[in-house]
Amino acid sequence: MNKSIKLGHYFLKSVLFGTKFPMALSVDVTNKCNLRCKHCYFFQQNHKNELSEEDLLKKVKEIKKKYPSIIHASWVGGEPLLRKNVVKEGMKLFPFNMVVTNGSLELPRWKSCVFNVSVDGTKEYYEEVRGLKIYDKVKEHANRDDIHVNIACVLNKKNYYCIEDLLKEWKKTKIRGINFDFYTPIRGIDDNLWLNWQERDMIIEKLIKLKKIYGNFILNSKSILKLMKSDSSKKITSNCVVKKAAVCLDPMGNRKLPCVIGDKADCSKCGCIVPFQIESLMVKKQIESFYVTKKLFT
Repeated sequence: MNKSIKLGHYFLKSVLFGTKFPMALSVDVTNKCNLRCKHCYFFQQNHKNELSEEDLLKKVKEIKKKYPSIIHASWVGGEPLLRKNVVKEGMKLFPFNMVVTNGSLELPRWKSCVFNVSVDGTKEYYEEVRGLKIYDKVKEHANRDDIHVNIACVLNKKNYYCIEDLLKEWKKTKIRGINFDFYTPIRGIDDNLWLNWQERDMIIEKLIKLKKIYGNFILNSKSILKLMKSDSSKKITSNCVVKKAAVCLDPMGNRKLPCVIGDKADCSKCGCIVPFQIESLMVKKQIESFYVTKKLFT
C-alpha cells in the first residue's frame, strides 16, 4: 500500500472513529513557586501538599500505561523547574513535552522539549504583576538559540495596550515566538483583569493584522484567533473538549477537572488557548479527511 493510500486510510479512520483521547497530560510538578503573581490561578486552588518526586513519577507512569494514546506532556506548577529531576525523568515517557515556567531560574539545556516562558507584558507591567524586578533576568534566561523557547503572554485589562511594544522588543531576541492567551477568571473572586467580549474581539482583530507584519512570530494561527472571538468562543468552551483530550494532575497526583485551572475556572469566560488549539486541529483534520477521502473514492 503506497503512502497516499495509507494517509487516506488514516484520515478516514480518524473521521469514522474519532481522534483517540486523551492525547495530553498536564502535571503540576510542585505546589511551590518562587513568585506570587497577581493573575495566577494556581494559588487560588489551595494546594497545600505534594507527592514525593518518586511517587509523582510513579503516578505519571501509571497514567501513561493506562492511556497509551497520550503523546504530549505539559510540566507546570507552581514552578516546575524547582523539581528539575521530575521533569527530566518524566519527559522520557512522551515524544512531545512542554515546560511552562516563569523563567526566573536558568533554563536547563533540554532539547527534547519546548519552554513556554510566561512574560505578561513589557517591563513596567511585568514587574507590577510579578511583584519583583526580574524582567531583565527572565529575558536573559529566555534569549537563547540552543533550546526551543517561546513566550506565553496572558492578555488582560492591564497589559493589552503593550502588545505591539512586546512584539517589537522580543522579535530582536532568539526566542521562536509569542503565544497569546486571554485571562480566565476564577469563580467567586472579584477582579478587574478580565477583558469583556467587545475588547477581546478588538484585540483579536489587531493580532490578525499584526500577523501580516510578524507572521508566525505570533504563534497563534489566524484560524485559532478567529475561533477565540465571541461568536464562536462560547460555543467551544460550553462543550469544552479539554476534559476528554487531557488528563490534568494536581501536585498530589489527583485529577483536576475540567482542566489545568481546576474546578474554580469560569469556563463561560475562558481565554485559554488550549481548547481552541484542539478545535482547530480537529477541524483541520476533518477538512483534510474530506479531500483525501474524495480523492480516494473518485
